[in-house]
Amino acid sequence: MDLMITFGQGQFSRRFTIRYLLVDVNTSYFALIGRKTLNELGAIVSMSHLKIKFPTLTREIVTV
Repeated sequence: MDLMITFGQGQFSRRFTIRYLLVDVNTSYFALIGRKTLNELGAIVSMSHLKIKFPTLTREIVTV
C-alpha cells in the first residue's frame, strides 16, 4: 500500500510517499521503517536514544 507520510510537524517536516507492507502480527511496533525510507529522508538513527534526526528542506535538523 502506498501512503503519503509526514515526518515532523509544520515547517519542521518532510512529506513523501512510502510503500508499506501490511501484515497481521502481534508486535510492540506500529511500523518498521526500512533503509530506503531512511535514505530518502536523509535520516540518522540512534537506537540507544530511540530518536531519528533528519534535515528539512530549509536545512534545519529535526529530532523525532
